[in-house]
Amino acid sequence: MRKLSFALLGLLIMSCSASKSGTSASKPNKKMLKGTWEVNDIRFVGEEGLYKAELFDTADSPCFKGSQWVFIPNNATGKFTLSRANSCDGSTHRILWSLFDAGDGTQDFQFKFVDNKNKPLSASKSGYRSEISNLS
Repeated sequence: MRKLSFALLGLLIMSCSASKSGTSASKPNKKMLKGTWEVNDIRFVGEEGLYKAELFDTADSPCFKGSQWVFIPNNATGKFTLSRANSCDGSTHRILWSLFDAGDGTQDFQFKFVDNKNKPLSASKSGYRSEISNLS
């Protein structure tokens, strides 16, 4: 099983799918993310309590549980699909993604939303960046 874990604004998302492995000791590369991944757990880091957080300006955090993420490394495209579980609207979002060397020995996962022709949806061409804490 593959697991993808990254921290986002105090949020840790853990994902899993099918083979390969890398750890926080080995620097992630695009080929390590190739394929389909599924988010199976979402945990908030820090104070215990009930959190309401809209992730990536898309949906509330419980909507990401069970979401499918597809990464195609040769052209840095992909998509994620949110399921209709937990009173959520099912939706699919196309992305362009890359890995960013943070300069402190860590890698960040970054992406922006794109249309069917891979043109940024945001007029400012802005996106999102999350630290990769573990791949396995």
